[in-house]
Amino acid sequence: MSSPNITYIPNFYSQEECNEMFTKLSKCPFKQPIIKVWDKSYRPLSKSCSYGDMDIEYEFSGHCELPLPCNRTLSIIKSDVEKTTGFEYNFVLLDVYESGQAKIGAHKDDEPSLDQSVDIATLSFGACRDMIFSKKGCKSVRQALEAGSLLLMHDQKEWTHAIPPLSLV
Repeated sequence: MSSPNITYIPNFYSQEECNEMFTKLSKCPFKQPIIKVWDKSYRPLSKSCSYGDMDIEYEFSGHCELPLPCNRTLSIIKSDVEKTTGFEYNFVLLDVYESGQAKIGAHKDDEPSLDQSVDIATLSFGACRDMIFSKKGCKSVRQALEAGSLLLMHDQKEWTHAIPPLSLV
């Protein structure tokens, strides 16, 4: 496959809805967990918070996320995404990139606890950031994630994705 198996839906939420949700979600209890990559521990520049079913644990990069129960705003978002995708989601990981220096390196969301038959849904509520998809032997693909957009990643087998730093944010 010479391109990542993704679907990009711009304007999934209007700018007004996006601003309202951004304001509400910014009140979530974000934290900077210590994560481990290639045997090195560090705190990323991004902050995260997780919500979902109480029997779910999501472990990545040596860090275990225990979810909080979904709040009203996330329940609305979850319902909207489920109507669009046809999938039921039981976990939400919120990431905040407070500056253009905040980034996440190339990775696959392929942890054993994730059901690989379910699309990974990514929503953007803030500044436009790029997601870079890479696969060995293929040209990288850049997808802008505009505020209010929904990106669906249909599989995590072959392509990695990353959000690089951006100096103008």
